[in-house]
Amino acid sequence: MKRITSLLFLGILFAIVAAGCSSKLSDQSWKLDKKHSPLPDFVLNTSEKIQETYVMAATYPEVVAQVPCYCGCVNDGHKSNLDCFVKGMGPENAVEEWDSHGIA
Repeated sequence: MKRITSLLFLGILFAIVAAGCSSKLSDQSWKLDKKHSPLPDFVLNTSEKIQETYVMAATYPEVVAQVPCYCGCVNDGHKSNLDCFVKGMGPENAVEEWDSHGIA
């Protein structure tokens, strides 16, 4: 029950944020901040949507870390959806190493 309540809360929060930024989201060009390691080839060789998702995970790690992952990657040591995209973070939440699980 706690999991459902958490997912519902995150869904509502995401809807509110998306509604408030809807005009910006469709026009926004997602750029990776220079503090992060560059996207690796395994990401750059994918679709634009997947590349944007990696950039969004780096830009909003606190939000992505709140989303549980249900694909079974918990067996690989993943604790949240953030772990599917980011393997290592440094100071100021700078991505130091990317994870390839997010392209699957």
